[in-house]
Amino acid sequence: MELNEIKQRLEHALRPAEPPTIEEVLEEVSIRGVLRGPVDWVFPGWMLYVEYAAERIAETFQLSEERGVSSLTSETR
Repeated sequence: MELNEIKQRLEHALRPAEPPTIEEVLEEVSIRGVLRGPVDWVFPGWMLYVEYAAERIAETFQLSEERGVSSLTSETR
């Protein structure tokens, strides 16, 4: 392997990754069940995924204002 080729491969490997999109993250998770890749891609991807999951959970389990307050007050008693 030539020195120039090694240098090019290292530059490519060490170059900062583009920020992930939610579509890329969801595809990666659906295929592998985990996020893999460079650290500067995985951590932002993980944060996107957690945010996405929290939104979907909140949409799925919406509580009415009345029910939410009454269940909170009954739990504190």
